[in-house]
Amino acid sequence: MMGRHDRDQEQLFYSFCLDEAVYVFAIRSERALCREVQVNFAYRWFCGLSIEDKVPDHSAFSRARNERFSDSAIFRSVFERVVGTCIAAGLVGGEGFAVDASLIEADANKHRSIPGAEWKKYINAEQVRRAVKEYLVTLDDPAYGAASDVTPKFISPSDPAAQWTGALRNAAFFAYADNYLIDVKFEIIMDVEASRAIRQAEVGASQTMIERTKACFGIKPEWLAADTAYGSAANLDWLVNHQGIGPHVPVIDKSQREDGTFSRDATAATFVGRRVSNAVSQGRCLMPWILA
Repeated sequence: MMGRHDRDQEQLFYSFCLDEAVYVFAIRSERALCREVQVNFAYRWFCGLSIEDKVPDHSAFSRARNERFSDSAIFRSVFERVVGTCIAAGLVGGEGFAVDASLIEADANKHRSIPGAEWKKYINAEQVRRAVKEYLVTLDDPAYGAASDVTPKFISPSDPAAQWTGALRNAAFFAYADNYLIDVKFEIIMDVEASRAIRQAEVGASQTMIERTKACFGIKPEWLAADTAYGSAANLDWLVNHQGIGPHVPVIDKSQREDGTFSRDATAATFVGRRVSNAVSQGRCLMPWILA
């Protein structure tokens, strides 16, 4: 009985791995996965199922995800084992990393969203199920709900941690960010981290991945390449002064002001030099411009 129990858990684990792998083929539910495993010999072979074996019910995935594997780091252990194999094979240079994020559409109906200012967290955490309690904790996680103090334009009541975004320059939607830390030698993914689809959360995820890669593999890059989203002063300070990493990152340009203070250009500088007293009499604040 014990052997059969271990065998069942092994098959479930391989099924979870398969669940993540076939996501790219638009198999995005556990019910659909079970149907595919039923008829696909390659999937059966990967899961250790013979042609006569019964495919686990889709509910077994939910129970295993919330009970057997909820507090387990087994998936990250498998990921780190693969990365370690790549390092041993000489596929990781370790000198330069790149970081970026991809948007993953959330399972949230934008037509049922509400304005951010109207959403209130009324749920009493002591009166709900464990899964809901865990989700409520997520709303206070720095990578999700607590990533920014700015109230989102819209919030999904069924998934308030999802971010309303129009980053793709088309119709806005609710999404999460899948963050990658990549070694540039052979484009090996060194670490991944999910976060809210907002710049502050993505920057925080990049710092988490850099620190975790150093702790796990003893590798810290000499330089880091990223786009403008990672070019804030705080992040550049963290990279240069706290980690000793050279940033190949465009700096976020805030020289053009829209808050009533002066922009940082030749015209503003001349105006400030000649009309300081006039500016003060108008009630404009020079300090933010001087410090910019």
